[in-house]
Amino acid sequence: MASRLLSPFTRGSLVQRMLCSQTLHVFRYRQTSLQRINQRTVSSWLPNKTHCHTRQYQTDTNITKDVTLYHYDRPGYYRRLGLFGLAQVVFWVYLAHLTYTTWKPEVPKENRGQKDPAMEGVQRDSFLRRRLENMSGYVTGTKWRNTIISICLIAGSAITILCFVFPLRAVNRVILQRGGQDVRFLTYAPFGMTRAFTVPLAHVSAAQGRAGTPSQIPVKVKGHRFFYVLDKQGKISNTRLFDFTIGVSRSFQD
Repeated sequence: MASRLLSPFTRGSLVQRMLCSQTLHVFRYRQTSLQRINQRTVSSWLPNKTHCHTRQYQTDTNITKDVTLYHYDRPGYYRRLGLFGLAQVVFWVYLAHLTYTTWKPEVPKENRGQKDPAMEGVQRDSFLRRRLENMSGYVTGTKWRNTIISICLIAGSAITILCFVFPLRAVNRVILQRGGQDVRFLTYAPFGMTRAFTVPLAHVSAAQGRAGTPSQIPVKVKGHRFFYVLDKQGKISNTRLFDFTIGVSRSFQD
């Protein structure tokens, strides 16, 4: 009799338990499904962001063919600069010769009536010659004449050397060779000619980047005494590849 009385209550509790377990199972299933969907969504976005981050801050320098990073064609200017250096040699040597032939040396008293052998057969219709003759009338002596001649020769030599050395620092072309490990430089030479040399990329260091200088980019090459200059009027073909190869500041010891 008691079992019959308790059976309805037992049956109701069992039904409630079954309903609760089914509800809990459905809730857990939905929660698991939402987590899987969220993980898939996040995983689908993360590779794209990582790829963008890599592309923004990294550049592949392992190229399959030679790439010209920089070029600046200006042969006419350096040709005229070489001719100017030759003209300076001729001018200063002529001025030294003119000083030697027109400057009056200090003549001893017993020989003041005699003529200077250096003045014989020399024309006197030159403007510079007349100026030197007037100057030598106030300042006489072999020491002064030799000093002026030395100054003329030193000035002419210095100007000529500068005119011939300056083109050697000017870069005509920079080529990153196949593989991205070596760089070929073409620099100017006197009279607009060019010369070339190849160095490893690890031996090239930029003193400043493209944005750091207004007119020139100085580049140091290991084993070379002076900086090479890249004029910013030239054209950089691949700015990103240039910044990750030539435009990198490296530390090395000569």
